[in-house]
Amino acid sequence: MSAGENPVTRLLGDIDTSIKNSEFADWYPVSKKEFRDTVRSPWIWLLSFIFIVLFALPAMLGLYFNIGQQFADAGASLTSDAYVQFALPITAPLLPAVAIVIGYAAIARESERGSLKILLSLPYTRGEILAGKFVGRSAITLIPVTVGLLTALLVLLPSQIEVAWQTYLLFALVTMAYGVVFTAFAIGLSAALKTARRTMAASLGIYVYLQVFWSNLGPGLGRLLADHANISQVTRLHVELFVSLLSPITAYRTLVQGLLQESAILSRIGLTSNPQAACEEMLGGTIEMTQTGPQCAEAALPPQYGTVAVVGYLLLWLVVPLVAGYFAFEGKDL
Repeated sequence: MSAGENPVTRLLGDIDTSIKNSEFADWYPVSKKEFRDTVRSPWIWLLSFIFIVLFALPAMLGLYFNIGQQFADAGASLTSDAYVQFALPITAPLLPAVAIVIGYAAIARESERGSLKILLSLPYTRGEILAGKFVGRSAITLIPVTVGLLTALLVLLPSQIEVAWQTYLLFALVTMAYGVVFTAFAIGLSAALKTARRTMAASLGIYVYLQVFWSNLGPGLGRLLADHANISQVTRLHVELFVSLLSPITAYRTLVQGLLQESAILSRIGLTSNPQAACEEMLGGTIEMTQTGPQCAEAALPPQYGTVAVVGYLLLWLVVPLVAGYFAFEGKDL
């Protein structure tokens, strides 16, 4: 069968033509060129290999040798939920670092080399260039993520481990969104700053702060307000939880943990300094002991702590850096 008769090739060609003829045609050539140029680089395949080794295989081998049995309920069959629980501590810190490496030089490096002036001499606006860079680099970020997730699934399927399809697919979607968010964050900084070195330094600095120090910001602010503003314990718990959820890393973690539990409540109150008080006083519930551990019963999350709101907090780290980067890029002298 020739390439022209290949149904996959024809489908991709039809999609390509449809996008070219759509309202997205202005920025699509930029994203297509960005993807093609970057995907030829061997380091993207190195990243895919790293994801297989660090993200998929150790967890799968652990489950095969029943190391992951600790994550399963006593007497229950082991499912892919144990893998998701095993993989979360790897994806949460690793994926943002990968996305930053992929996105930080998107615009700043071209500005340094002078090729950005050539690109702007073509009929593209700065906004179209930013949009094209974001889409192209996001697609690159999704390659190692998708490879890692598919590898894990291919190892799971022939095993005796039951695949919880809904949880696994939602985990995959949230993880992909998480990678795209940090790609947008890096590209926004790349558009705003003059050099790739500054972009990398700023990106990694903010990443380290989010990863290491942000978890202390909510409790610290709550304690400060309690000591100096005489706020109630309930208000303090609200401050701690809300500030903690504003971190994209914490938002991602609690979304995945919420998928693994029947309710997202435990994953939220665990972010506070006093989970029992958060359950009983802030949410009006009661702590009950079950076979799987303590549960917060008869409680309901306020809308600002629900899944939709937390997804919104995560996506803020996509929208705000791109919008801020756009305005800085518009006023930047090349």
